[in-house]
Amino acid sequence: MARKGAVTSRARKKKKKTGLNPKRQFMKILAGLTLLVCLVVTAGLLANRFLMRPARMGVPAPKTIPIARPESGPVHHSVPDYEAFHRETVPPPSPITRVKPVTNGIPVAIIIDDIGYDRKMAEGFLALDVPLTFSVLPKGTFNHSIIDSALKKDVEIMLHLPMEPGNYPSVNPGPGALLASMGPDELIAQLNRNLDSVPSARGVNNHMGSRLTASSERMRQIFTILKKRNLFFVDSRTTKETLCRPSAELLHLPFAERDVFIDHEQTHAFVKKQLKLLVKRARRQGYAIGIAHPHPVTLEVLREMLPELKGAVSLTHASEVVAFQQG
Repeated sequence: MARKGAVTSRARKKKKKTGLNPKRQFMKILAGLTLLVCLVVTAGLLANRFLMRPARMGVPAPKTIPIARPESGPVHHSVPDYEAFHRETVPPPSPITRVKPVTNGIPVAIIIDDIGYDRKMAEGFLALDVPLTFSVLPKGTFNHSIIDSALKKDVEIMLHLPMEPGNYPSVNPGPGALLASMGPDELIAQLNRNLDSVPSARGVNNHMGSRLTASSERMRQIFTILKKRNLFFVDSRTTKETLCRPSAELLHLPFAERDVFIDHEQTHAFVKKQLKLLVKRARRQGYAIGIAHPHPVTLEVLREMLPELKGAVSLTHASEVVAFQQG
């Protein structure tokens, strides 16, 4: 009995020694949870450091600015937004190509287009006794008599060369026109016939021609002939798509551009306003070329404003303004 009691006592002591204490069990669980939280936080910090791209020290991260898009309609992803939303919507004004110092007055040329079919109007402009420039159509009924009178009045002669407009054939440029459908030989032959019909011409400007003057190939063909004949060219600028200037520069052809159309509206007030604009343009760039037509209102206003024009600018021939720009 004594031995059995001793064994039981030792078993109780061993059970007590190895049994789970509730307090100790709680502390172990708490320590485990704390360790787990630390591991999660550490893993998050490491992921944030190595997987993300933080801004450099002292340099703030760039802000993302949303690009405004239309509220409706398709989005053309092939066109960058800055190109789609920043385009010119109006044609540019006629270029001012250079500013030259004014020496002996401001040279201004007034070209009277469409000369040859109205002898009475031509005589009216000749009676002004100022150095104008007559641009003569190649098949004008009264060309010879008008040209003879003009040369006696110190009025310069040009060929007013008919060229195909953009709305041809509904609008016809008239006899002797150069057309886009012509082959090079045909076009040059017609050009030479037109030039031969006005042998006293010092230069050429285009009658209509919004289609042909936009073709560098055609203008180079024309300018090659003008260059051989020692003629100049004045671009009437009937279209903003004109390629006359680069074509003339390529061939070193004496060249100028129309600055102001004077009478495309045939009212007294409008013609007067355009002549004042011509003077303003001349003062700004040092020279100017205006183009008018043999209309009664144009002659009337020009006669009325001659004293004012003579006091403000130096009226001269188109060739003089061209030479002024080339020098």
